[in-house]
Amino acid sequence: MEQEIILLYAGQYQILDEKTGELNQGVTCNYYFNTNLTAEDNANGTKGTRPAKGTLDFLLMSKIVKAPALYRARFQMSIGSDMKPVLKIIDLDYMDEVKIVPVKAK
Repeated sequence: MEQEIILLYAGQYQILDEKTGELNQGVTCNYYFNTNLTAEDNANGTKGTRPAKGTLDFLLMSKIVKAPALYRARFQMSIGSDMKPVLKIIDLDYMDEVKIVPVKAK
């Protein structure tokens, strides 16, 4: 599945598991599916868009030009340990800069 997203944040991590000696590494990221950033009044009474959170392969950080920015992301669906579906970004390509600005100037 391909989808445009606004990537808000991306940060690499490398953590050594002291018990197993295994190196866990990846990229933590936050992003919006709502790329037009229109105000949302949701049926459940909430307002706005909550960013999604995920992890990327460690090497994908090299494709992240800047954030926040618009990206074309490719997702893969799998089943998590809790048996719920999980969308994971497996690749992305920078498209353009984004800015969050007031709709009307004061």
